[in-house]
Amino acid sequence: MRTVTVKEAADALGLTTRAITSRLAKGDLKGTQKTNAYGVKEWRIYPTKEIASKMKLDQDSDVGENDFPPLEEAVDAETIYEEVQESQHQTWVEEERSRLRLLAEEMMKPLVETIRSQEQQLQEQSRQLKLLPDFQKQAEDERKAAHLKAVEAAALEKQIEALKAEKEESDRAKEQVAALEQSLKEQERVKNQEIEALKAEKDAQLKAVEEQLSNLSKTVLDLKKPWWQKLFSAPPAEQ
Repeated sequence: MRTVTVKEAADALGLTTRAITSRLAKGDLKGTQKTNAYGVKEWRIYPTKEIASKMKLDQDSDVGENDFPPLEEAVDAETIYEEVQESQHQTWVEEERSRLRLLAEEMMKPLVETIRSQEQQLQEQSRQLKLLPDFQKQAEDERKAAHLKAVEAAALEKQIEALKAEKEESDRAKEQVAALEQSLKEQERVKNQEIEALKAEKDAQLKAVEEQLSNLSKTVLDLKKPWWQKLFSAPPAEQ
């Protein structure tokens, strides 16, 4: 039996190709699927009397280029319908599975990303928990170091205060030494003046003593002279 395409059946019945496909799905038309020259499955419809009369087809004509070869045994229309339904069902199931798979992938993508993000967060938290003892030890070491620095700073401040006090004491001692030196210089100057005065006085006394000794020596010499020397050496009497 010659078969016709969906378009030929649609043109013969004055319907759309979608209406013809719908009738095939409902079983109002019988047909089978065949892969065309482009590798695409298409419906080949067994023409009804209405289609045949409008297309003026010879039911007993030879198989055309796009026809199926004659069947060796008679094929029951109900069997063909069940095969068509099964084929359509399998195609629909595969399409639905593919569509659901894509839909599930799209719906699961944010969930997968969220799960991955949560896993990364959990891994990071786990890593931080593992490092927590190290962080605590580091914090304790830093606290001890800070305390040690504070103690050292306090000790340095005390040392600075002590040095300042020592410097002030040293400055006061220097001032006292300077004052003492000045006093000693003044005392030495006064003593030098006194010594000079005493030396001058002693020199004057020594000079007076020397004059007295000289006079005494002359007197002694005069006393030791004989009387006649005294007579001749006596100065003439004033007239």
